[in-house]
Amino acid sequence: MSRNNSGPHQTRHTLYELLRTGWWQWVALSALVVLGSSLTILGPVIVRSIVDSAAAGVTASEVTRLAAAFLAVAVGSQIVTVFTSWFATVLAWKSTNELRISMTRHILDGDFEFQRSHTPGELIQRIDGDITSVSEFLSKVVTKIASVTVLVVGMVAVLSIFDWRLGVGMTVYVAATFAAVLRGRQRSVVASSEEMAAVGQLYGGIEERLTASEDLRSNGAADYCIWRLVEDSEKALVGALRRQRAFLSMYWFVQGAVAAGWVLALILGAVGVQTGFISLGTAFLLFQYVLLISRPLEEVARSLETVQKANGAMVRVTELMSSRPTIADEGVRCPLSGPLAVDVRDVTFAYSDSNPVLCNVDVHVAAGRSVGIVGRTGCGKTTFSRLILRLVEPTSGVVLLGGVPAAEIPLTELRRRVALVPQEVELFAGSLRDNVALFDARMSDRAVIDALQHVGLKELADGGVNQMLGAGGVELSAGEAQLLAFARVWLRDPDLLILDEATARVDPETEQRLEAAISELTRGRTTLIIAHRLSTLRAVDEIIVFESGRVVEHGDQADLVGDDSSRFAQLLSKSAEKG
Repeated sequence: MSRNNSGPHQTRHTLYELLRTGWWQWVALSALVVLGSSLTILGPVIVRSIVDSAAAGVTASEVTRLAAAFLAVAVGSQIVTVFTSWFATVLAWKSTNELRISMTRHILDGDFEFQRSHTPGELIQRIDGDITSVSEFLSKVVTKIASVTVLVVGMVAVLSIFDWRLGVGMTVYVAATFAAVLRGRQRSVVASSEEMAAVGQLYGGIEERLTASEDLRSNGAADYCIWRLVEDSEKALVGALRRQRAFLSMYWFVQGAVAAGWVLALILGAVGVQTGFISLGTAFLLFQYVLLISRPLEEVARSLETVQKANGAMVRVTELMSSRPTIADEGVRCPLSGPLAVDVRDVTFAYSDSNPVLCNVDVHVAAGRSVGIVGRTGCGKTTFSRLILRLVEPTSGVVLLGGVPAAEIPLTELRRRVALVPQEVELFAGSLRDNVALFDARMSDRAVIDALQHVGLKELADGGVNQMLGAGGVELSAGEAQLLAFARVWLRDPDLLILDEATARVDPETEQRLEAAISELTRGRTTLIIAHRLSTLRAVDEIIVFESGRVVEHGDQADLVGDDSSRFAQLLSKSAEKG
């Protein structure tokens, strides 16, 4: 994937798009925040009236009336605060779930280079960990920031009504405090982003080693994995400590600013009352407002860690979402129905960080033909199949399917008409039906059963399509897993089928079952079979031999077998000697 700049502007744009969905709910939340803050501001004003009224000697009934009003405002403020917190949490999760879905779709649409450069653990951390940090930011911090803003503006306005000097003083105090906090924020954001990257690397390493646990244990590599875990954990710990230091420096500054505010309010209140330019109630109001602003300041300081994580997360989310696939889905032409011919014309391909894997490959496979593709490991066979599937784009040259350039075919059409059965079959924790239909609700149970029976899994089908399979299909043998992958193909009914070492990991008896299923699958469609076991290619029409990224031989199998000088005949001879 190519990358766009993911600076602050792009981050703000991503956040804006996130909030734009369900904007009226955010407006309703803003109204609740304004109402709650207004009630909080009103409380001390009523207390000021109580103090000044008591000092002026008003009747007890008047003071009682004011006290009842204060109690009603205090209770109302608490109710609004609780409801606002609940509503903000629900709304934040709803909004970030949309982003989580968008990120998942973006990752699944990523090209081969993108998948190759990101480990599954890292992507899980971005979808889950990063988005959760953004959700906490929206639910906990945004409402606090909005509340503090309304609170400050309202307090300054109220104080200015009673004495403009108090309003100016409060403005200067709050502005100086927030300016200092914001100035130190960027350092914290950078530290948080570095920490989250280290955590993503840690999770990626854990996921990879858990997946390969049997190989690692059986080959005595457990100690190496433990030390790698220690190294990755150390990087994550160093990042966490760096972020924590940045957070604590801001937190203690805020604590000092709050304490200074209390002292100043007490001094100004005492001097103001003694000199007579403010009343005792107004002095009490000033002190109450400083107390009110100190609590949000402390909360914001405590929330800075969430802000750091969320900002770092948004940077990483934006970076991921700003990557663009090198494979553009701009096709508008569809090949005619029926088996697809394959034409590869002067194709060269190289991965981004390597020398060419394929060089000047020219291949023509007529519609409906079956072709065996052979060659040494690393000669370019699998890369050739990726070009046909359009998982990668040719560095030069063109691939045509059914006479139409692959780049001009819509990806949905291409994926519908071309199917791959890989050597490693992925099975999911779910029902048998879900594993065959790949969660496509449009497929009927009858169609799933028919597909299973056609590929030789009648006994499995007799158990019902709703039987559950564990993660990775632990209940199935390797051969049954491969046959289930064949059932997926039968259900889709593609026009071009690619089998990539589909029988490499099974015993000879199971291989015969697979060959029978392959014979069923290849009827009426073009088939490319990549194989190291030459015995699996007995029934194919043609053979293509790859060597060092080039096609060195291509012809009818019968002609190549009958020519002792052909490379394929020599490969058969060597295979027979090994057998």
